[in-house]
Amino acid sequence: MDAPYFPVTEADHPDFIYLAPEMSRRARSLAVWATLAAYGRKGYRAMIERHVALARRLAGQIRTSSDFELLAEPRLNVVCFRYRPEGVPEDELDQINRRLGQAIIADGTVYFGTTVYARRVAFRPAIANWRTTERAVDLILAVVRRLARACGVRPDGSPRPERAPPPR
Repeated sequence: MDAPYFPVTEADHPDFIYLAPEMSRRARSLAVWATLAAYGRKGYRAMIERHVALARRLAGQIRTSSDFELLAEPRLNVVCFRYRPEGVPEDELDQINRRLGQAIIADGTVYFGTTVYARRVAFRPAIANWRTTERAVDLILAVVRRLARACGVRPDGSPRPERAPPPR
């Protein structure tokens, strides 16, 4: 229950997600049964293989970029990486990636959370929706870059210069 990807709650009432068995809803296996019934073993296998391929596709894009760092090779469908523009000191990267994680959720174009991997704040998209496409995966890095600019992080890591107020 204390994994870095679970949000911290500070409510005055119990948060029932943390009180349920396995921290989830009942009948969890119903979705697995329904997809097996609808697609069969071969269809289910093809879906999982496609998700793994999409995760590898994203990892390849991260590997060839100059402003992202792949923190672990994806074994299945989860890709662990962080934004790491040149010139940003190591001690500032966690804060930048936390801010970007919040911006990603608020923006909604792509949707994934953050975690802590090897004591570094990281993103962890888990490709598991049957409707996820290559096009959607290809948006991820562009969206993070756009949001980084909106948060005031330049591609070279330097802060944006303050703009002088317009003359009166």
